[in-house]
Amino acid sequence: MRILPGVLLSGVLLCGGCASVGPSMISNGRAVYNEVINYTEDQQLLNLIVRERYDQTFGMLTVASVTASLKVSATAGAQFGIGPNSNFSGNLVPLSAGFAYEDSPTISYTPLGGEAFLSRMLTPITVMQGFLLLNAADDAAIWMRQLCRSINGLENPVGMPPSPQLERFIRLLSKLRRAGVVVLGGKAAPEGTEPEYYIRLSGYRDAHADDVRDILGELGIRGVKAEGQDITLPIRMTVEGDTSGAINLQTRSAYDIIKSAASMIEVPAAHRESGIVAPLEWAERDEHRFMTIRSSQDAPKNAVIAVPFRDWWYYIDATDTRSKRSFKVLRLLVGLRLAEKTADQKAPLLMVPVR
Repeated sequence: MRILPGVLLSGVLLCGGCASVGPSMISNGRAVYNEVINYTEDQQLLNLIVRERYDQTFGMLTVASVTASLKVSATAGAQFGIGPNSNFSGNLVPLSAGFAYEDSPTISYTPLGGEAFLSRMLTPITVMQGFLLLNAADDAAIWMRQLCRSINGLENPVGMPPSPQLERFIRLLSKLRRAGVVVLGGKAAPEGTEPEYYIRLSGYRDAHADDVRDILGELGIRGVKAEGQDITLPIRMTVEGDTSGAINLQTRSAYDIIKSAASMIEVPAAHRESGIVAPLEWAERDEHRFMTIRSSQDAPKNAVIAVPFRDWWYYIDATDTRSKRSFKVLRLLVGLRLAEKTADQKAPLLMVPVR
């Protein structure tokens, strides 16, 4: 049997097309999967914040894996005439070949819950995590207010106004940090022990000596004089102890900050008046709000993230830079707190094939 050259060429082109499907799928599919997963993670977090404001339960799912199964089908055809040329004169392409592929992903979800999940959401943020988040934040002063529950007895309770002394301390610390006088640092510790963290003040002799003295005074630190020398104040995760030369810190939890974000939702008046949502005991001043979540009866047209809830839409406006940046930092925080839980889960609990 003689294989016509045209048929052979058709088979070669078909196989070449199949060989390029894999790279093409990665090029076209990876970005889409990543975009959708990232957006739905944002939606899940925003939904959690909204449900917290309405005192309703919430759950979370993390995408454990996405397995894309590729199916390729091929077709080949030929049109040849027998007899006079006039019988097939209209067949401009006597040989044809083609292929099609179908992407059939299986998405694996891990439900987050139980004691481990609750513990990670309610456990105070570590000093290292706090440092990482402050470095990621554009406005460190706003995030210091969110991360700290108390510093040397200066209280910052959730849902209540911080003490005036703490307000002044945060304002001064932020000013000196921008000026390069304050450095938040840490050093490695022997194996099996926690790293040591500190705040160092240096280079303040001329312009910032009074501010450094004010900080030491607000913290109640005795026996340390601001006379131009470097000052190192160790940070201790405790609410008690000697404050003569150290900073005793108590941090908030991820759940505390979610509650704080929930208090910054612009709740529809109809929901407040009907009693669906409880009134706030205290509202943060506009200049200290780290996030504003708006509401609308219609789907918002200029939102970076939006979720429907109780026939309304809740969203973050694309022009609200502070809220966008704060939502990004909050997403990082929740990811930090839940990372160990996801790692502990050996196998996904829910697998959904997509057809």
